[in-house]
Amino acid sequence: MKHKNRIHVVYIITKLELGGAQKVCLELFNGVQNADISSHLISGAQGTLVDAVKQNNQVILLDNFKREISFTAIFNELHCLWHLIKQLRSLKKVHPTMIVHTHSTKAGIIGRWAAWCAGIKTRIHTIHGYGFHDHQSWLLWLPLYLLELMTSIITTHYICVSSTDVATGTKLFPYFTRKYSLIRAAVDQHQFYIPARVTSLHESTMNTSTVSTFTKNNFTFGTISCFKPQKNLFDLLNAFALVHQHNSHTRLEIIGDGIQRRAIEQWITEHSLTKVITLHGWQAHVAPIMLTWDAFVLSSLWEGLPCAIIEARIAKLPVLCYDTGGIKDIILHEKNGLLYKQKDWHALAHGMRELTNNKNLYTQLHMYADNLDAFKNSYMIQEHRALYTQLTHTK
Repeated sequence: MKHKNRIHVVYIITKLELGGAQKVCLELFNGVQNADISSHLISGAQGTLVDAVKQNNQVILLDNFKREISFTAIFNELHCLWHLIKQLRSLKKVHPTMIVHTHSTKAGIIGRWAAWCAGIKTRIHTIHGYGFHDHQSWLLWLPLYLLELMTSIITTHYICVSSTDVATGTKLFPYFTRKYSLIRAAVDQHQFYIPARVTSLHESTMNTSTVSTFTKNNFTFGTISCFKPQKNLFDLLNAFALVHQHNSHTRLEIIGDGIQRRAIEQWITEHSLTKVITLHGWQAHVAPIMLTWDAFVLSSLWEGLPCAIIEARIAKLPVLCYDTGGIKDIILHEKNGLLYKQKDWHALAHGMRELTNNKNLYTQLHMYADNLDAFKNSYMIQEHRALYTQLTHTK
């Protein structure tokens, strides 16, 4: 039976890991559905979140759809493209008014071209940071840019999560200003406000003033990050090691995992910091851990707008980080956090030390009244529904 009037959105992403793009994609997949809109999700079969969705009959998992881009394995990429085209054509027979909405770089390229080949008229892509960036060689930057440039021709609409991505798109892609919307990546804010979800350590201190941070035994820095080069965790480790030399009561906790884990563990062992640095691995629920931290630190070289920054400010954690991507849309220097030039980990370490010693600075950053209404899940979903309706009626 064809649903001629009901909008159907097919979300496409390559890997369901615990990242910001994945969280946003899943929130939309589950959240936009109502009497007027239905949805499907197409993803690769890898990732921590696969088990949570694989029983859903609206989810299609493709074994050969992988996040890594391989120019040498062109046959596999073409096979993946053809597989996606067939899936989309099949869905289009049931849902004539269909939208394809892609997330992440590779899914964005292959997904939009598959939608175009399948005759789907509305092709949306959310930019969670571009696949090309300043820290790549020209040999890698140029082909990635050219792929996105060619794909921009068949893109109906872009969604940007940060003003930085808007500026880049406006500069590098023709007609970008005519077909983009700024819709923030949102998070589940309620989990940071419910005492029942807070760990016992935080329950004993959550109603005290920030002065308790300076009277308890340890000061804990924390971060959430994939263990991969673009996240630049070794800068954070070096900065923390310098801070710990001057203040033995400092601690560092990291939520995440990835290809650099062995190298990171080796670094921690070689610097004799195994007792003060904790690697939590990936965690489905980060709030109970984050709410025990005193400050959030990030040393990424490439970001769109990291959801962890939003979560940190909901939890009223001062944020120290490099001025990367869309971070400055949330973090205002010396108001709710401290921003530093990329790769200047000595300056980052200085800021971390200052925060542990300066009660007035800590209180100022901690108590800043952020306006995070645009980062609520309900607002994000509402904005997407309105956009889908607008684009469908325009077509």
